[in-house]
Amino acid sequence: MSFDLEGVTVEAKRPDWEAKLSPGTVTVIRPDGYKGEQKDLPDLLKMVPGVHVRELNGKGQYTTVSVRGSTAAQVGVFVDGVLFNLGGDAAADISTIPVHNVERIEVYRGYIPARFGGTFMGGVINIVTKRPTKANVQASFGKSSFGGYKGNLQIDAPLGGGALMVGINRDQSDGDFKYKNFANDARYQMELERLNTAIYGDPNSPTIGGRMGILYVNKVIEEYTDGGIGGAIENYLSMDQCMDILNSDLPEMREKLNQIRDDLYQYCPDEFKDTWNDDFQVGVANMFESIVAYKDVVKTYESPERWRKANDYKNTDAIIKWQDDHWLAKATWKQIKRHLPFPYDSNYASLAGIDTDGPTHSLVGGTNDGSNFFGNPLNIYAHRNQKLTAKEALLGRRDTVGNLEWGWSINYLKQNKDYYIDDWQWVEQNSGSLLNSYAANSLWSKYDSRRLGAKIDGSYKAGDRHLIEFLVDASKEKMDIDGWRMFDYSNSSEDVRSRWRNYYEQEIFNVQIQDTITLNKKSDFWLTPSVRYNRSTILGRSDRYDEKNDPQHIKWLGQTDEQTDDKVTWQLALKKQFNDHFTMRATGGTYYRLLNMYEIAGDGAGILPMPNVGGTASVFPMPEEGKQWDISAIWDGKWLGTDTAKFQLTYFGRDSKRLLQLSSWNSFFFVYNNAASGKVNGAEIQADLSWKKWDVNLQATYTQPTNIIYDKSALPNSQSFAEDGVITGVMTYQPKWEGTARFTYRPDKQWSLFTQCRYVDQMQLSIYDDASRSVQSSLTTWDLGV
Repeated sequence: MSFDLEGVTVEAKRPDWEAKLSPGTVTVIRPDGYKGEQKDLPDLLKMVPGVHVRELNGKGQYTTVSVRGSTAAQVGVFVDGVLFNLGGDAAADISTIPVHNVERIEVYRGYIPARFGGTFMGGVINIVTKRPTKANVQASFGKSSFGGYKGNLQIDAPLGGGALMVGINRDQSDGDFKYKNFANDARYQMELERLNTAIYGDPNSPTIGGRMGILYVNKVIEEYTDGGIGGAIENYLSMDQCMDILNSDLPEMREKLNQIRDDLYQYCPDEFKDTWNDDFQVGVANMFESIVAYKDVVKTYESPERWRKANDYKNTDAIIKWQDDHWLAKATWKQIKRHLPFPYDSNYASLAGIDTDGPTHSLVGGTNDGSNFFGNPLNIYAHRNQKLTAKEALLGRRDTVGNLEWGWSINYLKQNKDYYIDDWQWVEQNSGSLLNSYAANSLWSKYDSRRLGAKIDGSYKAGDRHLIEFLVDASKEKMDIDGWRMFDYSNSSEDVRSRWRNYYEQEIFNVQIQDTITLNKKSDFWLTPSVRYNRSTILGRSDRYDEKNDPQHIKWLGQTDEQTDDKVTWQLALKKQFNDHFTMRATGGTYYRLLNMYEIAGDGAGILPMPNVGGTASVFPMPEEGKQWDISAIWDGKWLGTDTAKFQLTYFGRDSKRLLQLSSWNSFFFVYNNAASGKVNGAEIQADLSWKKWDVNLQATYTQPTNIIYDKSALPNSQSFAEDGVITGVMTYQPKWEGTARFTYRPDKQWSLFTQCRYVDQMQLSIYDDASRSVQSSLTTWDLGV
């Protein structure tokens, strides 16, 4: 006998990565899910709600990430559980982290699990490299716009009971993209008016424009002849003749001017005839040539189109990793070489000559105008380079003993950052008096760091109600600074340069414990408290500074200064699963962000330690601190015929104190000080829906800063900032709205087509909330791929 039975679909519940990784808000991104789309780490992070990525000067250049309105320094970036941020860095430069060998990217906002050492006010990003499972070879190579090339090779092979992965990646670009200078038209009209003044100015006027007027020839002759024959030659050059000369090319102009010089020689008094040729050539011909050169400069501003200059980069990195069920051994090497392009901001974006190869002229304002940045090798701001070389080693082991799962690891990181000017030796030899205007470290500098760290972490299941997680880690980092004329110099600023730091140390110690408590028998209600103790000791030293012989008597800076900061903070998470589809979660806690080395002790150049002028207990800035909270609703099931659907809505808030601001003091020194405070509230919305052939992914973030206060009253000259040194301002570089909408169609198992739209709202560039504020306009980008 035979029977026909209806098909039965058996569905397994999707792995809940969020529940496994954190009691708070976490998003997991798998780069392999976007194969072929050429997305780098910044591109992937832009798809996470609550995350704002700032590419300061474009692709491949310095790129930072902030979370829920934080600063970039308030976000911890980890790779395989090891802190990527160095104490000598302002923030993690995520443009230097490749994703070809990455299994997943975990983005934590608000509540930070105990396994990540430190208290980060914004969040934590953990990048987990791949663990190979079988023999495999994968290679790719591609060409992109603006002289770009990408290539990678990954080899996986079983080895000694585990698996070995070897990966090599290369990414490079000329970066010379085309764009329009938004302020070009206004600047072009202004320069055109200046040119007209130079051409048509009154020759009797003492102004530069008048002395360069088209009747200047007559004026010079009249002065030479003491007015005796002025009337006889007053109309020697008509307006048409002058304009004819002016519109000639340079060789023809010189020929015509020489003819004028010979014609007028007969009127020259005998006492001037010996020097007539030279004087005329200098006083007249060069003036006309100057006007023509100025005309050529102005012509370069006629079009707003520009090609980006000094925007190239070459990134190379390699990884070798062996892993089995217990051991992990990894070594990485990376090298990044890139020019540092002139920044796009309110100070420089409007300069008419930015990113041009046009001629130069003093009338246009010289280098302040941007007209000869790339035409003048002595202008060091057009020829800056960075070369970063980093080596890392990691060794660790994990074991399970009964209900205890634990592991240990040691890691070592060495990083060399070299900054230099193209052909700086030639610049040094040919810059003459300009050398005295260049600060130390201008032509080249080196920042060499090395950090040794170790940690023990694990989890212990205590009965059916408690899952205890713990971490103890410590690290010591050292940094040496060397640079052009740091130790060999002699000019008026010698006493200032002797203050600059050339050696730093930072010791960090973290102890953290977390307990996930199941509150009921149904095991759908959890409470997760966490307690953290974090300590940092920073030392900064100048080998040149002599406190007993300080001509400026700044007693707050010693030859060696040291500061230790520590504090206990807490977190709390509450999570309730009401049914198979609906869950609610709430978290809160306090934060105490330990500062990095350059924030406390200066950067070895123009940033100095904060003076103890406010009578505080500490000479240096204090760590930032504050509190945060969020509440989330998560629905997971099926909707509108989807195979799967998940919606998440989160409302968050943070109140921060003693936020760091970089301030100018005495118009020369720059110091970090705890000047700012403020609150941030906002919402994150995320929806992921999947049908048989369609996927829809939506995410949006709303961020509203409030009570932003900048208090610099503790600094000298604070009245130049505001009458009492205090203002109510706004948060810079933080969009109110940003989000992504993505639609994917899969006609079969081999093909997919997608389109993606991203919107970033306008951002304010200055802290002042008044009519003078500068705003970066909103940005909308579209992706289309198959």
